[in-house]
Order: sequence, then structure tokens, then C-alpha cells
Amino acid sequence: MQIKVFMIPKNHEYINRLKSSLEKIDVNVEILKPFHYSSLMNIIKMLFFRIKEYRIIHVHWLYIFPFGFIMKWFYCFCKILGIKILWEMHNILPHHYKEIDRKNSRWFYEKSDAIIFHSRNDISRTKKLLKTNIDKIHVVIPHGNFDGSYENNISQENARRILDIPDNKKVILCFGFIRKNRGYEYLLEAAKDMKDTIVIIAGKKDDKDAYLNLLNYEKQMSNLKLFIKWIPDREVQIYLNACDVMVLPYTHITTSGVIQLAYAFSKPVVTTSIGGLTDVVNSNTGILVPPNDIDALRKAIERIFSMDLEAMGRYAHEYAKKEFSWELNAQKIKELYESIIAAF
Repeated sequence: MQIKVFMIPKNHEYINRLKSSLEKIDVNVEILKPFHYSSLMNIIKMLFFRIKEYRIIHVHWLYIFPFGFIMKWFYCFCKILGIKILWEMHNILPHHYKEIDRKNSRWFYEKSDAIIFHSRNDISRTKKLLKTNIDKIHVVIPHGNFDGSYENNISQENARRILDIPDNKKVILCFGFIRKNRGYEYLLEAAKDMKDTIVIIAGKKDDKDAYLNLLNYEKQMSNLKLFIKWIPDREVQIYLNACDVMVLPYTHITTSGVIQLAYAFSKPVVTTSIGGLTDVVNSNTGILVPPNDIDALRKAIERIFSMDLEAMGRYAHEYAKKEFSWELNAQKIKELYESIIAAF
């Protein structure tokens, strides 16, 4: 029997790669938009494709629901249609969560028919953070790689010329949405006296306070370059190829697609030993440090620049292709789909 699933949301590289990989092994995937933008069309599509034997909906992020009552309505609608709900838990809690978000996340976790965790560590962390002791059908599948997802044909020299960065500087990059959990203050305090090192922070503003704090640092640090904007896919390679090392001093995180992005561009990583990051970064691909520790972060940055960055980057690239392959992930997810259908 061919497996047919809904997936939500649309327009994300992770979703695109997963959909493509599943379809190669005979899983039909129909993409839905977040309910903010397409509630009526989602309802129509779910009704239409349910007739065509679509039996599972694979949810990635809970931001697809603008309000808690829409989440609960969605659950009831799925139950009426006989559609099973699978939550792939990219984030245990939203990045800017409030207590109501914890309650909604716990509710959705307890109501979902199965869960995909990106790290074995996330199973116990989920129960602790959501204050629940309920076990779910689950599988642990790491975040897939981004090998080949973005153009990668510009040299470091040209990338630095575009960003107005001298060729003789060491360059570290902190990439992604501007959010408090990135731990910018630890990075900037660690690097502010490194005169031979340029710190690039690039990404779209998602947290006003974090953004304003960065502007204050920009006034104080001549070696800080901010690119606070939405970065189109075609420009991702400029920032990744301009840097020597990706530095991500998260204060809290579930998993990080940015680490996979660094590996895709053969860049080693310095990040914090929290969440699922300990499953992704090892001594061959980067350095793990305790969170909220300026001194440890400074020493890690100094240490990694004394290492063979090119060799580490090559290893990271091959490691991600092998250990975080979409083919392997898709097969595991297909097996989970089959077990969900068989269990109900």
C-alpha cells in the first residue's frame, strides 16, 4: 500500500529536501500552508485528499497555528477525518515562548499520535520542559544535511570583497534569525579584543531587544560587521564562504539547522554543549563549550584557529553527507508512517 501524507508548512528548505527524499521511496506528500494564510484552502485540501487515502499529517512547527483554539480545532478535524498526527519536534518550545506556549506545546505533544525527535536527549528534555510524563510512539532522527541546497561557487576572496572584509583577517560567522537565544553577548565579549578577527552577524531581525543590543555593540567594536536583513538563498554562499568558522553560542536550543548549513559549506563549528548539539558536533568537526561562558568561548575560538580548519571543514562536509543523509532519514520516517498506520 502506498503511503500518502500531508506535510505542513510550505516553503522551507528542510521540507523541500524531506519531501523530495520521501517521494523517491514511493511516499506521496501533499504540502499545506500555515493556517494563518490558508485555513479554508487547507480544509478543502484535507477533505479532498482524505478521499484519496491520505491518512497522516506531518507537522513540523507549531507556529503554523496562529492561536491555540485553531490548534485544538485542527486536532478535532483530523480525528473526525481519521487522520493521524505526527509532530516532528524541531523546537520543544517556541523561541519566544510564554507560559501559554508551554501549555499549548504540552497539549499538542499529548494529543499527537507520534513524535520525531532530533536527538535522544530531547525525549527527557521534552517531558521536563512540558511537564508531562506521557510516553509517545517515537523515533529519533537527526536533522538532515543541507549538502547541495544552496549555490556554492564563489571564492572566499570574492565573498570577502562583496562584504568589504580584508583577506588577511580571521573571520567568524554567527548566522540566522536575530534572536536572544543566539548568545550574541557571549560571542562579542569573547571576541572584542581579537583585533585580527572579524565577527560577522547576519540574519533577519526576529527579536527587537537582541537587535538593539547588537547595535550597541556595533558602536563599540570596530571588528563587528552586522548584516541585519533577510538573506535570499542565492546570497547564503557569500556569508558562508567569507568566514573561516561558524560560531553559535546558543543559550538554549533544541536543534540547529545552521550547523548543518556550516557543514554543507565545509566550515567547522564552535557551539554550546546543549540540546541535541552534542549529537552533531564532535572533535573532528568543531568544539563544544559550556553555555554562557565567555572565557571558555574565547579559548575555543583561539584554539580552533590553531587547528587545520580546511581538514576539519572537509571532514564535517563528508560526515554530514554520511551521518545526516536524507535517504536514511526518509527511510526511517517511512517506517514510522507504516507503524502509525498499523497501530490504529
